[in-house]
Amino acid sequence: MPPPENGNLPISFVDLIAVDRLGSNTFKSNALAFGPANGNRTYGGHVYMQAAYAAAQTVAEGMVLHNITGWFLLAGKANERFIYTVRRIRDGGYSTRGVDVVQESDPNGMCFTCICSFKRPEKKASKKVDLLPQMDLRKTYAAALGSLRPGEHPEMPGVDAPWYWEFSRRNNGYTDPFPGLHLHKVDMDAYNANKPPLDKKNLKYYSVRHPETMPNVQSDPNLHLCAHLYASDRNSLFVISNHLGVGNDYSQIASLSHTVIFHTDHCAPEEFSMLDPSTGQARWFCQEAWTGGARHGRGLHETRIWSDEDGSQIASSIQDGMVRLKQDDGEGKAGFSPEGMIRQLEKDMQQKHTEGNSKL
Repeated sequence: MPPPENGNLPISFVDLIAVDRLGSNTFKSNALAFGPANGNRTYGGHVYMQAAYAAAQTVAEGMVLHNITGWFLLAGKANERFIYTVRRIRDGGYSTRGVDVVQESDPNGMCFTCICSFKRPEKKASKKVDLLPQMDLRKTYAAALGSLRPGEHPEMPGVDAPWYWEFSRRNNGYTDPFPGLHLHKVDMDAYNANKPPLDKKNLKYYSVRHPETMPNVQSDPNLHLCAHLYASDRNSLFVISNHLGVGNDYSQIASLSHTVIFHTDHCAPEEFSMLDPSTGQARWFCQEAWTGGARHGRGLHETRIWSDEDGSQIASSIQDGMVRLKQDDGEGKAGFSPEGMIRQLEKDMQQKHTEGNSKL
């Protein structure tokens, strides 16, 4: 049996994020990464969250992630593990780490790099400015949400583009198994109707798979924060192409840089905990996304992340992505464009059909 092409299995987030320590500052991933459209190209959120988690293993106890900016340099291979080398830039009330990432087959080819900042909790007695938006999601987006609960919305498609929607429709609702998290996409057609492109919104809900395997937030707050990082990049750049009416007419879509800022603190970890502290069940969070526009082959993706329970904002993100259009009806770059990805999916479906018939 050939080795797997990717990590498209519904495993727990704990199993997905786990790393082996190779040295004081070097770590290696255990699980293979998700490959959109069952392909060999890595979902960027995997290396993004795991780099932050590797960095978290090198800071003092009580230091909690509050900011990360990462740059995607080369496409990752979903059938290989990642190796993370942490650089200790500063320690103190704020601790800063750099993380450089390569893969086994190319130890000199850096595919991702990031800077992570961790901080100690503020002193409880100190004066603070404490003002952030709160949103009643069900009131603001009543036209789209209706009476549905987070997990009742459709499962997030493997690739959030028209060609994949059509493929899924023709194949009994197929979508790529996604490791680590449950993700559900809200149908926003009723809300976005007649709105100009830059006023349209996208909502997705997420929670962890197998919550019984998650440690509580007090024992590993950075693990819980990394689950939010993992969700933050999911199908993000397709918000740009869909809202701007690009449809399937892109040749390349890929992340260039991604920043997440958490508005939380270790003194109130229940704000970002992936578990309900009273029941141990998974909690739902909602990412509200929109595009700030596109120009010169790049597009801007912006989001706010909300708690579904009380509408408090726990994080913001901003992402710079490559969005290139097809030229003269040509086919886009292999692995980045609809043509190559749908050929891979159709090949996989045919193989499954053949294997199923051979067992009869």
